[in-house]
Amino acid sequence: MGIKHALVTGAAGFVGGACARELLARGWRVTALVHRRMPQGLEGAELVRGPVTDSERLAPALAGAGPFDAVVHAAGRAADVGPRREFRRVNFLGVVNVIECMRRVGIERLVHISTTDVYGLRDFHNAGENTPFADNLRNPYPKYKILAERAVRDMLPPARYAILRPGIVWGPGDRTILPRVLAFLRASPFLLHFGRWRGHSRFPLAHVENVARAAFLAAGCDDCAGQAYNVVDPEHTTIDEYYRMVLDACLPDTPARKSLTLPFVLGWAVGQLSTAVSNALGRDRPLFDPTLYGLYTVSCNLDFSSDKLQRLFARHGEEFVDRRSAWTHLRTHLRCVADSCGGPDDVWASCDRPCL
Repeated sequence: MGIKHALVTGAAGFVGGACARELLARGWRVTALVHRRMPQGLEGAELVRGPVTDSERLAPALAGAGPFDAVVHAAGRAADVGPRREFRRVNFLGVVNVIECMRRVGIERLVHISTTDVYGLRDFHNAGENTPFADNLRNPYPKYKILAERAVRDMLPPARYAILRPGIVWGPGDRTILPRVLAFLRASPFLLHFGRWRGHSRFPLAHVENVARAAFLAAGCDDCAGQAYNVVDPEHTTIDEYYRMVLDACLPDTPARKSLTLPFVLGWAVGQLSTAVSNALGRDRPLFDPTLYGLYTVSCNLDFSSDKLQRLFARHGEEFVDRRSAWTHLRTHLRCVADSCGGPDDVWASCDRPCL
């Protein structure tokens, strides 16, 4: 059997880059589709420039690069504010374009990177993959992720797709969640929580390497065809525990913080203001935190089951990333990047060099 060939969209991003590196490490040939940013740490991959949002340019950009055994579709807009039309263009139409491109350039299977946010932001208790999708969603991010999943199921037979629903993806290279959380923690002398859970709600962490390993299995294993998997770490982590792990990794010399719980309605008022102002200004990132979407994320018990994924890993001899060693690696990575960039304060905004 020859070497398998994968196309990875969004390969310059956090999740897409990790998936591409995982496939390369497993002996796959990888073609990395990038748009504006060039990926780091993908030596050995073939780079192709092209937008997943332009159906007329996507297939010609890939002409001659295929055929492919699988496409890992990680390109997307991961944000909680911004123009609705951009979420539709990237997170929904981009998926439709990739599916239509599968027929033209020869792609056998789609691995679609979705999100646990398709279930909504409310209290869950060990929720599995059969949990109904949320309805009446106001935020465009989960709305168009739901529409994208439905398009995958409508346009492809089960043998030609697999769906991954990561929780809160973390690890070295995160430029989305960790910088915002760290800025929030720096601004407050307390670990602030809102509502009845008082910081004990589950925060569904998914280490980026666990997501990449799931993508590797979904791309090449027959028992993944037509399946959807929640991709969350097996460890149960509360939002208060997560804040303390971030402080230990990023601000180890700061004094111990006490937890303080505020009424949910107070956070709701701040979140409404942040969301409204950020959207009115057309910002890609919120003006300040928490946004309304962020508030529900840190205040609801987002307890999703990874049992199905654990069984898949066990069948194929895969292991999850060890939580303790992962945080140790993250601390080392952050120190390395801070040193190479000249300081820790604005490291995510100023440095593109990975510490691997």
